[in-house]
Amino acid sequence: MDKSIPSLLLILGVKCLLNWTVVLSLWRHMGRSFLGTFCVSLSLADTLLGLALSAIYGLKDFRLLGLRFTQHHICLLIQIACFTYSLLHWPLFILAGLDHYWTQRLCPHLLHWSRRLAYALGVCVVWTLALLYVFLASDSHPDLEEDFHLLLHSCLMSGSPQTTQVSTVLLLALGCTFLYCYPELRTAASAGRGGARPVPSVFRTGRPLSRHVLWLTAKRFLSMWAPFIVFQSAVLLLRVEIPAYLDMNVPWLCFLNSFLIGAVSWNRFRNFNLGKSPVSVDGFCDWDFGSISAEVNGEMA
Repeated sequence: MDKSIPSLLLILGVKCLLNWTVVLSLWRHMGRSFLGTFCVSLSLADTLLGLALSAIYGLKDFRLLGLRFTQHHICLLIQIACFTYSLLHWPLFILAGLDHYWTQRLCPHLLHWSRRLAYALGVCVVWTLALLYVFLASDSHPDLEEDFHLLLHSCLMSGSPQTTQVSTVLLLALGCTFLYCYPELRTAASAGRGGARPVPSVFRTGRPLSRHVLWLTAKRFLSMWAPFIVFQSAVLLLRVEIPAYLDMNVPWLCFLNSFLIGAVSWNRFRNFNLGKSPVSVDGFCDWDFGSISAEVNGEMA
């Protein structure tokens, strides 16, 4: 991908604005999970990157601490950011899933300062390892054009295969969930057409409770994220190339956070007593499993 430097700076500025809008509007949720803490660090990293690139672009050619900076460094920095961001999707997905599983299993109601400190240290370790890999172990090399630095108008950027992989896995998981819960969907559709509320098939047939709870969980997730899922599906189907520095953003991480919370909470649903849901770490979906328990108990009655 080849992007002009002014458009690159504009897009990065819009991304920073979007990141901080989400972070500040959901501030009380951000420090409650590993992924929320990483969202704050990503917003800071994007802001520092945007300020550095804007300063270089505005000053054109200058020296700082004995180092000469030109527009070639804009392309260099943005490509380093692309290499770094492209490494983070799977590690963040796995670490955030382990975080939600661990906290809901052991201490779902507690949020001690030590956990916040552990999240901050963990985020620092993730960034450090990613940067060390880019500079020391990766075979990726910046691809800079040969133009004179004052005539350089565009930068070559790479995408992230991990984004496509994670998106594909999530969409397949949602598709399998839809197929598994299809009897519940038919039951809900019949109730909507007939006006009466039939007993869900999960209770008529004596099948496990997990399918009905999964359906209730999926409804809450889709009620918030359905437009984003449609957008992700369109990106995958149309094979749209998105630079790696752009597709790692706070809304995308919040989407992952909601998915993981729903999956882990469904898996541990029987551990949540009525009215005793775990600490809310998601500012988008209302994961009140006390109300889900009430709904299930009401349908079973």
